[in-house]
Amino acid sequence: MRVITTKELSTYKILPFDLYNESNHKVLSAGEVLTPGKLIMLKNYPKLFTEEIFSDNEKGGKASSGRANAKKLANFSYDTLDATEFETVINREGSLRSEAQVKLKYYYRKTMDLFSQGFYEEGILKLNSLVTIIISDVFKQLGKSKKGSQVRFLGEYEICHPLNVAIISGLIAKKLEYTTLSIEQVVLAGLLHDIGKFLIKNSDISPILTIHEDEVTEHARLGYDLIKNELGLDEVVAKAALEHHENNDGSGYPQGLSSDYISELAQIINVANYYDNLACNRTPTPVLSNRDALRAMLEVGTKRFSARMLYTFIHMFNYDDHKEFNDMIL
Repeated sequence: MRVITTKELSTYKILPFDLYNESNHKVLSAGEVLTPGKLIMLKNYPKLFTEEIFSDNEKGGKASSGRANAKKLANFSYDTLDATEFETVINREGSLRSEAQVKLKYYYRKTMDLFSQGFYEEGILKLNSLVTIIISDVFKQLGKSKKGSQVRFLGEYEICHPLNVAIISGLIAKKLEYTTLSIEQVVLAGLLHDIGKFLIKNSDISPILTIHEDEVTEHARLGYDLIKNELGLDEVVAKAALEHHENNDGSGYPQGLSSDYISELAQIINVANYYDNLACNRTPTPVLSNRDALRAMLEVGTKRFSARMLYTFIHMFNYDDHKEFNDMIL
């Protein structure tokens, strides 16, 4: 038995031995190809071992310890969260109550803490609960908001962006009269669409990625691998994360898909993702208000977006929504 680091593992193309975590569970088997995605996933484990490390008695104790840590970190619910414990900004013009804005951010942050510790099962349970909260409570509070600026969270990008994409994607799907299941799937996919970036950010092995496998181009594949293979979620959700940067004219990545070859949920998330990145000034196109963002999206038009998804989104909100985002922060 010996401890092995992800830095040492990165020197192997094919794993020559079985790999175990601290709970003595086999993580990878000998003979598996060590892709960048797998190496990034392995970084989420505090320690890795090249063979089984515990006796039968020790196995039970160590596994119990891991479960206890997971249970402790997962010991929260939306209803019991104290909004005063989490310092953040709110959207003063938002249709969502101020306390709800804070609690949703806090809940999401605590959920991602579970993922960063490798407690994927607990993290997915919390995300599924968040999907239910968004559909049953958030959509009700948003009502028939006619301004895109009123539905957005403002503040920390890593927290607000997934929430914004999930909510806006869900609203588009609802407007299109998708089934309840499809709305749930697109909201979950919105929350997870950038999980590949999260994996890269929480690793120290990004130097092993080639110039063609950097965070910009590879996070979609990494997200797909995690969602499908590690989290065991539906292929529909995984494909939405994989394809959310595919463009209608085939100019996107990672596969260069076009038109109807792109899954419908990915087409929706592409619209919501681009809109929120515009509003967050994460694109080369500077915008100050919701009206600026909508104008920029119309200029890009169907080269990037499905016409059906784009115009459904545009018609959801008042085009004359010109209050500057920075003036809405409280």
